[in-house]
Amino acid sequence: MKLNGTPCARTPARQWIDSLIYADKRVFVIDKPPGLICQPNPNANRQKLNDFSHLLQSFRREFNLEEEPLPVHRLDKGTTGALVLARSLSTARELSRQFQQGIIQKTYLALVRGGAESFHDQKAGKIRVQLETDDGHVSSITSSNRTGGKPTATDWELLASSDNAPLSLLRLTLLTGHKHQLRVHAAQCLRTPILGDALYSKSVISNLITDRTFVPEGRVFLHASTISMERYRTTGPNKRFGLKIRAPLPADFLRACHDLGILVSSEDARGGLYINGERVEDGKISDVEGKWMGKYK
Repeated sequence: MKLNGTPCARTPARQWIDSLIYADKRVFVIDKPPGLICQPNPNANRQKLNDFSHLLQSFRREFNLEEEPLPVHRLDKGTTGALVLARSLSTARELSRQFQQGIIQKTYLALVRGGAESFHDQKAGKIRVQLETDDGHVSSITSSNRTGGKPTATDWELLASSDNAPLSLLRLTLLTGHKHQLRVHAAQCLRTPILGDALYSKSVISNLITDRTFVPEGRVFLHASTISMERYRTTGPNKRFGLKIRAPLPADFLRACHDLGILVSSEDARGGLYINGERVEDGKISDVEGKWMGKYK
């Protein structure tokens, strides 16, 4: 695949290049690891650049780009999964337009602290509440007399629950983009906080969970599973098409599910590339010179 230049020789920053799971003429999609802050500090001197600045520089060097790629959205420090970088300002503007118009869709997978009974025999639902931020802490507004919050929307689906511990796997569809939205919706609206989220739940994790699997301190089990966007072919009758990238689940997330007996679909586990909802088995899209770069599990 031609990507406006052949990759350079291996560099010390190869760890960031290895996070790449999809690339084409206009975008990169990385599988963000936990702990990475999606905020560059371009004005710092070279010794004080953070990891995200090093990541952007690594992509610029590795693919011989004129400028560093541009982040068009963010993921929380503890969140893993699909993060899109635009290869040009024009692409960044186009993707920003799609975000603003609700064309881009994002789904997440979350391990939450609560068994099947926590959802009162419901398998899916909608969360529509206002959120407010006070000194960096986000909370839902439950009183109809209070104003000043921002409307937020999340759809949720219960995928599986453990038979021997209070833990469930949810698919969360993010319909608005408020800070910590999914974490607050899980903890305060569903009353099932995300495993490892100590900011929005102060209660001790059940021994039924910790006796069966390892939960590292500070590890929040929230994964940006898919991101879908609108793309265009240069020729043919159907120029517009839907592109979806599914980021594979991290090893520790899969291990926790295995340890607790929570079944994960192979599609969610291994990730992949999709056109108009159909999986691209060879991982290549000739129209946009796109290629799946991840390793199927």
